[in-house]
Amino acid sequence: MVILKSVSSVVISLAAVVLLSLGCKKEQIRVYTAPKDTVPQQRAETESGPAPSRPRPQLSYKTPAHWKEVPASEISLASFKVEGAKGEEANVSVTQLTNLEGKDAEIVNMWRQQVGLEALSRDEALKQFQPVQVAGHKGNLFEISSKSEPLKIVTAVVHDPGGSWFYKLSGDIAVVDKEKQTFLDFLQTIQVKEVTQVHAADESHDDRFHWNVPPSWKAAAPKQMQVARFQVPEQGNASAEVSVSVFPGDTGGTLANLNRWRKQLQLNEVKESEVSSLVKPLDPALPGSILVDMTNNDKRMVGAIVPRGEQYWFYKLMGAPAAVAPEKDAFIGFAKSKPE
Repeated sequence: MVILKSVSSVVISLAAVVLLSLGCKKEQIRVYTAPKDTVPQQRAETESGPAPSRPRPQLSYKTPAHWKEVPASEISLASFKVEGAKGEEANVSVTQLTNLEGKDAEIVNMWRQQVGLEALSRDEALKQFQPVQVAGHKGNLFEISSKSEPLKIVTAVVHDPGGSWFYKLSGDIAVVDKEKQTFLDFLQTIQVKEVTQVHAADESHDDRFHWNVPPSWKAAAPKQMQVARFQVPEQGNASAEVSVSVFPGDTGGTLANLNRWRKQLQLNEVKESEVSSLVKPLDPALPGSILVDMTNNDKRMVGAIVPRGEQYWFYKLMGAPAAVAPEKDAFIGFAKSKPE
């Protein structure tokens, strides 16, 4: 069996739909109702205050008989997989993130970087889109193929006031090419039903995650592009907080992330040759995971990036050095713990 690297964004995994030819098999109609917890959103790391929490929407769709529905991740609302005749694989997911309208060029380039392709200019990136209808809404479709392996991604993106929807078909290029039209037909069958707004008091409670949260941390409503946020114990007048974001890619790689964090601390950017002296592995049991620790005067940040399946999990402990220091070990243990 050929195992292919899954590719997701900015967030964050986005949607994929994978299908084999229907032949004479009959389609199955299935209705998916997500649990009544807050929508899995990626929210921008700003200081603008909590973003409103929304319950997960309900989805209904017609599923071709040859698809295999698999458990959805914390981020996706529905997931499927299919095998080709020789064991090739492709995957499908449906994901709603925070509204990323206006970021389409960045989304295209994130996927391109994930398969080893160079980034395009904004104009060239936007030329990759073609119109598509999804769930009764106008959307855009783009395709990306890897040069180094037989991997192809077909993604449909729909922006609406409630967020951005990603429908993604990815996997072995032969399977994806064979299933593209069936994927497009599947998009026509999707129906989305929004459910009633949850009470604001529930914003800090999220049953999707079962990680090891230190008992002294206090859950808080996530801000933009965050899926979780915690206040750590104050030390006198010193305070700090922990935030967690999830993206469908590594958002540009270690150097880009390191310099982005350094900018938040008002530190100078570093070069690729300096990365190894500033970054160390978080945990050998989590391949590709990294840990950084940076301080600038009255602000310190301990950050971790952990690849898990199709997603990259970004953890950040940030605040006054006096409040960050006693929580570093607990933060590392928290970042190592599985969210599921």
